[in-house]
Amino acid sequence: GNGGSGIVVVRWVSGAMGPSYNNMTFVSNSTTAQSTPTKGDIVMTYTNGAGTATINTDLKAYCSRDDGTTYTQMTLVAQGNTGSSSPHFIVVAHDVDISSQPSGTAMRYKIETLNQSVSKQTRIHAVSLGWS
Repeated sequence: GNGGSGIVVVRWVSGAMGPSYNNMTFVSNSTTAQSTPTKGDIVMTYTNGAGTATINTDLKAYCSRDDGTTYTQMTLVAQGNTGSSSPHFIVVAHDVDISSQPSGTAMRYKIETLNQSVSKQTRIHAVSLGWS
């Protein structure tokens, strides 16, 4: 039939249905180096969806040469932005010593966003890992 008249009531606990903001960890696939690297490099772009990320506190990068068993934190340095109408911030780390890690050639990076909330949202756009 056509149904009848009636009312629909929807109830929820205030705030329970709102968005949640989580810290994230991004781990790359491994890439095989030709020989055992002793230094790592990273170039990365990000934007602030809300608030302002503090690099090396709210945004961290790591490098591994043993397929992610051991990571060395890379100190990120700001390099400006892309200059577009919605700029992406560029951060880098060069010649980071990874020689104390167990020997290996399976290279990976790990990126972490920390302290994320409604007032701080960090968005990763591009990452490039290099080594020597």
